[in-house]
Amino acid sequence: MRGRWTKLNHVFSLSKRFKLQEIPPAFWNYSRTVRGASPAFAWLKCAKEEDSNCHKVLQHEANILGCEDRHVHLSLVKSADDFNLLLDCLKELVSGILLLL
Repeated sequence: MRGRWTKLNHVFSLSKRFKLQEIPPAFWNYSRTVRGASPAFAWLKCAKEEDSNCHKVLQHEANILGCEDRHVHLSLVKSADDFNLLLDCLKELVSGILLLL
């Protein structure tokens, strides 16, 4: 999961239109270390006010289904092929937006 989370963060670090939830590193009692987050799900937010229906933006522009208005819940618990397809769609979405700026 950590590798997938890192890849997802990298894609959205290039975007001003979409924001990924920020999860600070935390202390893990089991390993007695501070570790970065590696959740199985991510919340994506459309940062622009005009994108009040974030799920519709993602569905129309990247064929990604969501169910919330301002946030979209992305699952990272998928097969490698499914995750890579999701990542490719998100890369195209973000790079296409960057070209428009």
